[in-house]
Formats: sequence, C-alpha cells, structure tokens
Amino acid sequence: MRHKRDGVAWHRLAIFAAGATAVGGAALFYAYAIEPRLLQRRNVRVGVPDLPPALDGVRIAHLTDFHVGMAGTRRSTLRRAVAVAAAWRPDLVALTGDFVHEGRWEAGAALFAGLASAAPTFAVLGNHDHADNAAATARIVAALEEQGVMVLGNEHRAVPLSGGRGELVLVAVDDPSQGRDDLAAAIAGLPPDREPRRPAILLGHAPEIVDRAPPDRFALTLAGHTHGGQLRFSPFKRRTPLDLPMIAGGLDSPYARGAHLVNGNPLFVNSGLGVSGVPFRFLAPPQVVCLTLKRGVDESQPQDAAERYLADLS
Repeated sequence: MRHKRDGVAWHRLAIFAAGATAVGGAALFYAYAIEPRLLQRRNVRVGVPDLPPALDGVRIAHLTDFHVGMAGTRRSTLRRAVAVAAAWRPDLVALTGDFVHEGRWEAGAALFAGLASAAPTFAVLGNHDHADNAAATARIVAALEEQGVMVLGNEHRAVPLSGGRGELVLVAVDDPSQGRDDLAAAIAGLPPDREPRRPAILLGHAPEIVDRAPPDRFALTLAGHTHGGQLRFSPFKRRTPLDLPMIAGGLDSPYARGAHLVNGNPLFVNSGLGVSGVPFRFLAPPQVVCLTLKRGVDESQPQDAAERYLADLS
C-alpha cells in the first residue's frame, strides 16, 4: 500500500515538473521571440504650470536604449519605433543614450536621418556608448551627427520652436550611471528658478540625475537606462525586491519605470527599445513615447503625486 502511495506521489510530482517545464519554456519563448517585438506606443500629457498658450500642445518624441549589436535587440522594432516617432510629427525629438552595445558603432544604428530632418533631434550618451574607449565614443558621436542628430553633454541649448511659438531649453548631461554628468556645468548661465516662458527639459541617460536637480526647476526630466526592468516581476513604478533581475543586471535605479515626481521635478523613465545582458523582455515591452506639454496641472491630484503632472492620454 505504501509503495502504491509513493508511486502516486512520484507520478503527481512528474506531472507538476512537466507542467512547470512547459510553462517555463513558453515564458522563455515569449520573452525572446514575442515581447521584444511588441512595440508600445505611449502618449503622455505633461502638465506645466503657467505654460504660455503658444507652447500648449508642443510634442516631444522620446526614444532610448537602442543597443544595436546586442543579441536579441530587434532591428525591425527600432525601425518601427523611429517611424512611429516621425508619424507623430513632434516639435522635438529626445534620444537618451545606449545607441550601441559595448561601445562599438554598428551600421544598423544609422536610424535617425529621416527623423532628424523632420524635427530637431537631440541626444545624450549612455553607459554603453562609453564602454570601449574615447576614440570609439567619438565615432559614435560623429556617426550620430552625420545623421543630423545634435549630441549634447553637460551643456544647455535653447531650442526655438517652429512658427515663432517660443522656445524650450534643453539641459543635457553625459551618462549619470558612470558619474560622467556635470549638472552644474549644464545649467551654468541659466536663471536658478523656473522660467515660465522657457520651460526647461532635463535629459540624462540614467534617471538618478533627477536627484541632483534643483527643486522645482524642470518642467520635465527624460531618462532611460532601466529598460523598465527588462525582466519585470513587480507591478510598481519604483524598485522593489521583485526587480532583482534589473538590480543584478546593472540596470538598478529607484525609478524603475514610468512617471515620478522628485523634489517638484516631473520625471518620465522610458522602458527603451533594445535589450542588454540577456536577450529577453518580460512584462516590460519596448516603448516609444510622445509627451505633450499642456497648460496647467491636475489639481485633483495631491501635490506630491506624479499624476499631478504626468498622465497617459487616451
């Protein structure tokens, strides 16, 4: 009788193991073959107090973390993301780094000429763009600039908008994840306080740059680097212990994904387009984002809520 019970137990264990193996195999197949191709188009409203009426409706396309050259990065997804961004007819395009994998320029990263001809396109570098040596990084910068992309680092640039509507100020830093950022140099010469007539946008590859920003200074901060977790097991925007794959993979940040508000500065962390470390994405699909500046904030939200400033548009 005991042998029979043992046989039943082993049979059940074998069925469970087979089922778990099948589920795990299906999840790996999905994470490798399907989700990296599931491009998410996200439209976000950016509420700006005292925004001049002429700037209401200004659109900023944001793309990041291309990782051309990494196994598992889908070139077709990158091309579709660029096409989607161009179709939005943005007023400005922001690219926040990691154009290639491990610091070596790849011909497949020549994606932006059409986009740059349609709208002023600015970039900052990421950690992978510095991963080889200074000469290799210079080649990446030169290749981007040949496509019409303006690469900025630890500086600011006033960007006039078409139709004489006014201008935005881009404050751009080199990669914060490696300590290459110098925000003090980037804002040198700008007024210390927010300028209602000239909203300032902070660009940095890694979202931690927002921690070093003066309180209430920026209308928006744009960053990437985290890949939204890439292998996501947490439902939260901020990092939790369930984000262990992100932490172990060198993508660690307290701002794992999406909208945040840090010392009065709205931050949006884009989940990016490529992959790094492993050729998988799970519950963190590749993303291209259009952010639209709108006058006023959502007064129904608490003062310290990101949703007061950043909300998805239907």
